[in-house]
Amino acid sequence: MSKDYIEQFKIEYQLRLAPITIQGYQFNIRQLLEQTGKPFQDITRKDVRNWLMLLEEKGYKPTTVYTKLIGVKAFFKYCLEEGLIATNPVEHIPYPKIPDKVPIYLTKPQLAQLRECVQHSLLERAIVEMLVATGIRKSELVAMKKEDINETERSIHIPDGKGNQGRIVLISLESLQYVTAYLESRTDALPYVFVNHPATNRIRHQKINENFQAYSERLGFRVHPHMLRHTFAAHLAQKGMPGEAIQQLLGHQRPATTQLYARLFNQARKETYDKWM
Repeated sequence: MSKDYIEQFKIEYQLRLAPITIQGYQFNIRQLLEQTGKPFQDITRKDVRNWLMLLEEKGYKPTTVYTKLIGVKAFFKYCLEEGLIATNPVEHIPYPKIPDKVPIYLTKPQLAQLRECVQHSLLERAIVEMLVATGIRKSELVAMKKEDINETERSIHIPDGKGNQGRIVLISLESLQYVTAYLESRTDALPYVFVNHPATNRIRHQKINENFQAYSERLGFRVHPHMLRHTFAAHLAQKGMPGEAIQQLLGHQRPATTQLYARLFNQARKETYDKWM
């Protein structure tokens, strides 16, 4: 049964990739098999191409199709290595071209407005400061525990980043002060850095999204958690930090993501140059 081998694939890769990534890979593999109505052993290159064309016709963005193809390629590579198939039907299928665009990030005046917008709430200000000062993902923020923060070194251990690769990120003194003040204001014994309002569990993704939607409405321009990750990278690039160093802080793994942020670094440096010309 195909589902048995998909589960074996999950077990094999669960130490290499984050759980949410593995879940996405499994979904994409099942989507391909359901579309073709074939077991994985019978999938052909034409089947995969037809599936990709169908995704495009349904309006999937190139970045989404790219991500789906990554999971399918990983699965069939695993099947080939395990001797489950004789040839890899996706080996020579190219990734879709990602549009040449620069990730949107906040200017310094916009960031100042956002900080003013969340000044009423210690929790919300601490979240904004954590995101913009470290460049971490929303999922990493939600999962962060108190023990991950080293106040002396002003560093934070991110144990479950993408690719299951732990990394260390730094945080500015000012931003750390907001996080520390928030933690000191709490009376619960929960291990998480950011908790929900009843202080019964960690803060939910949905709550953070709702907060940022409210900020967007009040500010008059769109802002979301991942935009602060872009802002972190852009502002460091403007200050002259090498792109390779920023990539390490961000914990990037995929080539497409690296290329996307390379354009962001170049744009940020150009803006710095233009200010001096």
